[in-house]
Amino acid sequence: MAPKKRKLSDLSTEQTSRVKGILLSCREICDQLGIDEDDEDLRDLNRIIDKLTDAKHTPFSDVSLLTLGKMGVTIQPMEWRSDGVTQAKAYGTATLPGALTIEDTRKNIHDVLKYVSLESEAGCRILINTLLIHVASNLETDSSGVVIAPEFRVDDTLLGCTENSFGGVVDYMLVYGDKAVRDRIIKSKAFAFSNPEIYKLLQCNIYEAKPEDLFSPIACLPQAAMAAIIKAQRLQMKTFRGCVTSGKRWVFFVYNAENFGHGQGKTVYWLDAIPLGDGFYNPTVNLELILGILRDWVEHGHDDSLRFFEYIN
Repeated sequence: MAPKKRKLSDLSTEQTSRVKGILLSCREICDQLGIDEDDEDLRDLNRIIDKLTDAKHTPFSDVSLLTLGKMGVTIQPMEWRSDGVTQAKAYGTATLPGALTIEDTRKNIHDVLKYVSLESEAGCRILINTLLIHVASNLETDSSGVVIAPEFRVDDTLLGCTENSFGGVVDYMLVYGDKAVRDRIIKSKAFAFSNPEIYKLLQCNIYEAKPEDLFSPIACLPQAAMAAIIKAQRLQMKTFRGCVTSGKRWVFFVYNAENFGHGQGKTVYWLDAIPLGDGFYNPTVNLELILGILRDWVEHGHDDSLRFFEYIN
């Protein structure tokens, strides 16, 4: 007589933990292979993980302003300081010896706009990569450096103020810090970030890419903000910075909490979208400005004091 089949709900706590650990490892391999999180089979895998976790899972792509509102997170504007634009442009223009110059990057952008279709997210990422690599090049010193970690998974996290877990993949995590640590991440971000202590040595930013025809701060900002909130909570950090961009437009934001965790008083401050260009004949008019903010964001990812902006409440 065949043994009676069991249900997932019949598993002991230890057995549930073991099965969940195996499935999480499978999902990590899927991430490393670049499988889309909307893939039907991967969604089935996530549903089983959610069932084992006994929590309804919400991917970042489903987070909205309403979701943040239910968590007690408010959205407020940032404004430029009186000399903020001038300082940001000067910082974006500064070039280290041997690094990419503004002229180098401007030419690279013109080539991307000439040869690459930007209708898809993949095309937009080529444009975004051009600016991010410029910043990384100009922050490379004997002791410190930047790593661009694409397709960075933020582990599913159950938030106490909701009945949902939140998680997913962000398009980029930009990491700045000790060069030896940076090199470990380049070799394998999965191995490097398996040790949570590594974050204490780093400054981190989250970047989300959206194709131009889908780019809307109202729709895109909450998704990236939730990823920043999760990382801030897990790392017990007061501040976490990020950006949403199509490559042609850039929306910078800062998540700031007066105390760790979630609830009333937590705020996402955002800056109006900055266009890279102002038309066909001047497609990089704001290049220095955007590079200056990017460089500051990477260097001061967890610093709650702003260099070019001020919070508005």
